[in-house]
Amino acid sequence: MEIGIIGLPNVGKSSLFSLLTKISVPIEKFPFTTIHPNIGIVEVPDERFEFITSVLKPQKKVPPTIKFVDIAGLVKGASKGEGLGNRFLANIREVDAVVHVLRYFFDDTVSSSIGKIDPVEEIDVINLELILADLEVISKYKEKLKHRQKLGDSSVVEEVEFLEQLVELCNNYVNSKSLSTIREFANKNKLKFKDKELQSFLNQLLITKNFLYVLNYDENVDRKQLEKKSEEISSYTSCPVLPLCIKFELSLAEFQNEEKESLRKEYGIPSSELNNFIKNSVKILNLITFYTVVGDEHRAWLIKENSSVLDAAAKIHTEIKEGFINAEVVPFEKFQQTPDLKLLYQNGDVKICGKDYVVQDGDIIKINFRSKT
Repeated sequence: MEIGIIGLPNVGKSSLFSLLTKISVPIEKFPFTTIHPNIGIVEVPDERFEFITSVLKPQKKVPPTIKFVDIAGLVKGASKGEGLGNRFLANIREVDAVVHVLRYFFDDTVSSSIGKIDPVEEIDVINLELILADLEVISKYKEKLKHRQKLGDSSVVEEVEFLEQLVELCNNYVNSKSLSTIREFANKNKLKFKDKELQSFLNQLLITKNFLYVLNYDENVDRKQLEKKSEEISSYTSCPVLPLCIKFELSLAEFQNEEKESLRKEYGIPSSELNNFIKNSVKILNLITFYTVVGDEHRAWLIKENSSVLDAAAKIHTEIKEGFINAEVVPFEKFQQTPDLKLLYQNGDVKICGKDYVVQDGDIIKINFRSKT
């Protein structure tokens, strides 16, 4: 699954991408340095996995990872093609969730596309472009269904009514300024439609994706003002907002961990900000983690919430899913209390589960299966 990093030009998108992925990308003080999306794999900090592997000491450990996509800056008029907007909006449609970077750093040498430092206005500019782009495709899809309705297809009546309500909410955004209301309406109602084509269409909409906002600040910021601004944006968007001093964190890349902590302390920058951001990125994808500890390789896997153990088996290997017999499951909390697998088996703390078992966050799973050979 992929998370797209978006925002207006010169807000720190590519700097965040470089910070996360350690991949060097062009970073300049003028718009449209990024044209084609940059893609990078990022390791997810996982204290539970660290605990498990510190106890069991495997020869190889594979931590969880997620994919980030650095998408070029959007500008006002992007939905009409301004600044290559159509291409960039198409890039956003392809990702599963969105990180929107907001500028809260003050640097006269870096131009602002809105002429001032105002994160809320940046949100409004981007949201309006997303909605205008979606309005066009929703209206076309609605007309397609209405044509089927005129030809006597009564199965699409409810779908047409839903899309008309969605169009009305989008048209009212200028007054409501509430993308979260539109998103909640779309995501709540799409569950009642069984048509796979409609489901796929709705999943491609920009307005149905989960958002996480990053407030990119500099080290001279007033911490109380930063906290107040974060709360303001969270209230305004009904989405999580995380402050992150991107430029400062990038400057620490060549330092040792002890030196990094010393510098963060000197400038009053919390050491947990970057890890918190990565962990919250997993949350907006609606993912949970399960662990496998069989053999010499121990691995952490990310999987969609409410997935069955059969889905987990498929995640590991299709052959394991096809030959599934049952699963032996230990909740992480049990392992933390008794970090000895043999003792957990003896105490009856290992659950034997069938294919319908719903995987819980932190489960340690061993899947028994019949091999084809």
